[in-house]
Amino acid sequence: MKQYAIRRLLQMIPTIIGVSVLLFIVFAMAPGNFIDSNPTISKERAAELKAIHGLDKPLVERYFTWAENTIKGDLGMSLQHKQPVTTVLNRYMWNSFLIAAIVLVLSWTIAILVGVFSAIRQHSIYDALITFLVFALMSLPSFFVGLYAIKLFAIDLQWTPVGGMYTSGSNATGLARIWDLLEHLALPVIVLTSLSVGGLTRYFRTSMLDVVRQDFIRTARAKGLKERTVIFKHALRNALLPAITLLGIELPGLFSGAMITEKIFNWPGIGRINLDAINARDYFLLMGFTMFLALLTMLGNLLADLLYRVADPRVRMK
Repeated sequence: MKQYAIRRLLQMIPTIIGVSVLLFIVFAMAPGNFIDSNPTISKERAAELKAIHGLDKPLVERYFTWAENTIKGDLGMSLQHKQPVTTVLNRYMWNSFLIAAIVLVLSWTIAILVGVFSAIRQHSIYDALITFLVFALMSLPSFFVGLYAIKLFAIDLQWTPVGGMYTSGSNATGLARIWDLLEHLALPVIVLTSLSVGGLTRYFRTSMLDVVRQDFIRTARAKGLKERTVIFKHALRNALLPAITLLGIELPGLFSGAMITEKIFNWPGIGRINLDAINARDYFLLMGFTMFLALLTMLGNLLADLLYRVADPRVRMK
């Protein structure tokens, strides 16, 4: 497995180079930039800023300069925030990671439990109800669910704050500050979990239905094993194997943020900052963040392949 991992890491190098070239060309071809689109900057100041950030150089030279700096860990300067891109990402990315990690645990736990019971009670009233709720959640747009949750829980019932990460002007510390954070986390987590659990439930239900019809499940039942043992020890373990690929894809999602949800709840996450960067044409921030997500995607795929070998020893790494 070690040789396979090393070989895959080496194969990622040309892929990363290709992604960086394509990414740089796309943003270089985009019309305008933060400097040209800012009417308050004079022509002399604009020319000075372009020289500082290397925007007046040929395209090829600009790419190699950006690629060299990226390898060194310098993703450039965010023109909108007037700070290094790494500083901006580090400030906001972990706020999005906090929500995404909680949503990942909740959505996968709920989806596995509901999907399993829906599969073993196929065509029952319970299965029909779950199917209806799943498709209802999948069809609702995130902005509608978010705004309705604010109206219901924050305005009408006044159970949670309307938005933000902490109460404005609060000087709370210790457990009081943690409780304040949890109160502000409640609505975004509920909304994102509700929107993501539907598709996962259908996925696990389908996978479980395929497994419970196989011969080794009938053999386990013929041996007189308890139904709970058959379902959760034999069937569920094999049904979760295809989900390893899905879990690998979730890795970049932990850091990418949720643009619409963060905007609605005024959550200071990287998704909201990324949306603001698109509107402001802050291409250095967008390139650095997109390159980071591309790297996480490749690492997620590698992690999924390695976990296949751990979960199923029959898988051969070639």
